[in-house]
Amino acid sequence: MQVARAPAPLYTDKVGSRLILLPGASRLTPRRFTSVSARSMSIDDQAAAGGLYNVEVHSNEPGMRCTVEQVMLENAKEHCLLIVARGLSHSSFSVTAYFDELAHTSIGRHLIVSKSVSSTQQILSACNTSLPRGTIFVTDIQSQGKGRGNNHWVSHAGCLMFSFTDTFRDGRSLPCVQYLVSIALIEAVKSYVATLDPGDTYLAQLSELKIKWPNDLYFGNEKIGGVLCNSNFENGEYFMTIGVGFNVSNEGPGINLANIIGCTGDVDMMSRERLLVHFLGVANMPMSSFTLTVY
Repeated sequence: MQVARAPAPLYTDKVGSRLILLPGASRLTPRRFTSVSARSMSIDDQAAAGGLYNVEVHSNEPGMRCTVEQVMLENAKEHCLLIVARGLSHSSFSVTAYFDELAHTSIGRHLIVSKSVSSTQQILSACNTSLPRGTIFVTDIQSQGKGRGNNHWVSHAGCLMFSFTDTFRDGRSLPCVQYLVSIALIEAVKSYVATLDPGDTYLAQLSELKIKWPNDLYFGNEKIGGVLCNSNFENGEYFMTIGVGFNVSNEGPGINLANIIGCTGDVDMMSRERLLVHFLGVANMPMSSFTLTVY
């Protein structure tokens, strides 16, 4: 009996030409093909048939896009990824709006985007030693979002979900990272909301936004976000993958930012792109910039 094999991961370049990875090659070398057959299906049809996730790779640092793309290609088969050209992932996350807002930070310059993926945390954790520091992976929906321990993060469209990479030489700082990231996220939410309302009416609504030990964000008694950190040690450095989920305008579970500040009728005002940029600006500060008060 013949066993059907899943299609090999494909790559689509800027002009839409299709490339296929050579099976068994020592390096993941792409081969161009043009035959009119099952291989020339549309990207969406190919992804659906193979159970693949469409992802895009972007960078505002010359020469680094290819580096990130190559790493993702090397992990494409394991994580069922299909690397596609700009716009073909059909993610609602605006790459243009993101880079238009992004300042000169050391994190966030290399961006991976997907409409749907298993887990940004799982994928980046598997290849963080090969990716440039500060590579960030954003998705609209996750099917296997990770939480602390064996918990899962239930993900819906409208939630800001991303993971990014960072490196540390001093292992003693690692336990503090998730707390500092949680603080940075709260500060980012406040600074972002302040730009929406110069009169500080919205900002006043955030007084109950707080950290619940050890890695959850709550508004009152309802969970609104969470932070997850994974690390591995290699060549004298700790490679960390930091995952963040925050309810911006999604419909449950839990409360969201639009509900808190009363913008449920104007969901377009809630920009995941701008909130993420605010977070990266705060998270890019050195640890000494934060004050952690223990009660």
